[in-house]
Amino acid sequence: MKNNIILFLLSLSFSYLAKAQSFVVQYIYSKHIMKDSTRIVSQSTFLNFEKDHSTFFSEAPYLADSIIAADEKLGRKINFKALPGDLLGCYIQKELSSKKVIYYSDEFDEHEYKYSEEPKLIWKVSKVNKEILGYKVFLAYTKYAGRKYEAYFTPEIPVQDGPYKFFGLPGLILEIYDEKKDHHFLATGISKKKKISINDRISKKKYIETSKPKFIEMRKTHIETPLKRMFELMDNTQTYEKKDASGNIIDLRKTLNETQKKMIEEYKNENKIEF
Repeated sequence: MKNNIILFLLSLSFSYLAKAQSFVVQYIYSKHIMKDSTRIVSQSTFLNFEKDHSTFFSEAPYLADSIIAADEKLGRKINFKALPGDLLGCYIQKELSSKKVIYYSDEFDEHEYKYSEEPKLIWKVSKVNKEILGYKVFLAYTKYAGRKYEAYFTPEIPVQDGPYKFFGLPGLILEIYDEKKDHHFLATGISKKKKISINDRISKKKYIETSKPKFIEMRKTHIETPLKRMFELMDNTQTYEKKDASGNIIDLRKTLNETQKKMIEEYKNENKIEF
């Protein structure tokens, strides 16, 4: 009986997928900011769906660009520390027909990278159901990148997509979270009007193409020595001291070392969505 339900939902999805219109889903993304922390932070994210491809991103880069543009127009000094931070640190494009995910990094200072992958998401659909945004949703289970996930999808919107890298269910994923609820995506609205797009931001950046294993290795190196480039610049210029506003001499090497130690501890405890 269970298999019959799954087959029915799949046939429903495939028969209507080609007719699906473009739309936007807004999700609230919530996460525990650090490992083993009870502090939860949240921000709005968007899934822009068009025919058989989509783009998923946080609103933070868009808001930051808007604030910077407004400050520049008014001749104000830009306070970069006050700009909204991106909890995702990436943009994700999915080509659903080929089951390919393209990951665009937005977490490094000097260079940004992109890689492609084809996640092998194996879903198990249950009979458990509830309602989200007035849609009947069914519970499904999968594993990805070291975490077990529970997802609620609706065959009433028969497109095989969802937030972040998740796709492949016979209906749009409206909610998904890992078993510890360290990372939680919940749909809060669906619209046919695209209010925000990140396509221009992606096209203007020069991403260095790499593979996922190489990207993970680069991230590991960055976590171990996040200020490596700053130390190299200091050595190249042979500038190791400077005066502060009061005329006191500051030891730049000592200051950078202290800053880097704090950054390394933060990175180690950061609750990344992928291990």
